[in-house]
Amino acid sequence: MKTQKQTGAALVVGLILLLIITLMGYSTMKGTMLQEKMAAGIHNRVLAYGGANSALRNGESFLYSLIDSTNGVFIEGTPSGRLFNVYSQYQIAGEPSSGLNPIVEDFKQNDWTSGAGTSHSENLTATSYVNADLSVNPEYLIEHVLFTAAGSNGTIEFGGVAAGAGSDAAQQKAFLVTGKSRSGDGNSFSLLQSLYTVVTDSSPSQ
Repeated sequence: MKTQKQTGAALVVGLILLLIITLMGYSTMKGTMLQEKMAAGIHNRVLAYGGANSALRNGESFLYSLIDSTNGVFIEGTPSGRLFNVYSQYQIAGEPSSGLNPIVEDFKQNDWTSGAGTSHSENLTATSYVNADLSVNPEYLIEHVLFTAAGSNGTIEFGGVAAGAGSDAAQQKAFLVTGKSRSGDGNSFSLLQSLYTVVTDSSPSQ
């Protein structure tokens, strides 16, 4: 009986096929991991957006109640926000030449150490839903917005009358409400704003 010598071709082919299968498995696994990271990123961006939107609505609700109870006449922004936590747009209220209010500008950053703004009325850092809590509680800030009057040395409120043009005249005041939030992993940050206007009258009809 004649014995045939093994040339090792079958072993080489087997190893090549095994390598191809291994590479295919690694590629599939890597693609799956990438998809998981993308899904997690989208999840965290949605959480940050939802938190900022909730804080924004919280601020609008507070402002609505404040204006409803005071008619908005005496709501004026201050540099430190000492009056109803409403901040002025400029470092010196009503004076654009003084520059933007640094406290307000700091609040708009991805930083929770500015000391400005108001924390959300609900604690969204400890929710009952898995992976739905936020790393820090969302905050909102209310800014009293003034614009320079064309051809005037003073300032006017948005759509309103010039300063000193008659304190009894109806004025349209504008407030910029800003809400901000950070996702649970701390990597996604969202900032949303809305312009809230109201017509005030120091002598409203009964």
